[in-house]
Amino acid sequence: MENKDNFTFSVLNSVGWFLTIANIAGITQLKWANIGTYWLTLLLICLATAIIDPLVNKGGEK
Repeated sequence: MENKDNFTFSVLNSVGWFLTIANIAGITQLKWANIGTYWLTLLLICLATAIIDPLVNKGGEK
């Protein structure tokens, strides 16, 4: 399951970098607030996962 989580985060992170670079290059016309919101949402998902995962897997498998 850990590899699936890493893959998902990797894909979402790559999308974020693409949006940022594409906006700098003028390929997209997104508002910077929308790109910032994407990054903050990704950060919140990572934090929530980091907090909830140890609570759910108390002393579970390693």
